[in-house]
Amino acid sequence: MDLFEGVRKVEPHLEFTWRRHKVILSNIANADTPNYRTLELVMKKRQETIPLKTTRPKHIRPTAEPRFKVVEVRRDLIGNDRNNVSLEEEMAKLLQNRIAYEVYMRMAVGSLDKLNKVIQGGGR
Repeated sequence: MDLFEGVRKVEPHLEFTWRRHKVILSNIANADTPNYRTLELVMKKRQETIPLKTTRPKHIRPTAEPRFKVVEVRRDLIGNDRNNVSLEEEMAKLLQNRIAYEVYMRMAVGSLDKLNKVIQGGGR
């Protein structure tokens, strides 16, 4: 039985929204930079793999693949400076991302609150 199962389920989404926040802020900061292209963070689909076992010291150890990838957004909207950042769109993404982060954080805190109540004896 995993006591922190609820937190572990939400953790990748918290990390994704935190990293996406940084990418969106980078886009906003570079809105006036000539030739800058808008970036977006995407979550990679998890592929089912066979767990590898190393039986000898010279075996190559399996490495964890990064779960997220930064990609360039292809957009026809390009200004005179060849920059394709839309401030309005980035601000909307920032707000959407903040709301998602708050929801995931509340889920994690709720899971930890339940565990805390169990530890305290159910509120006796």
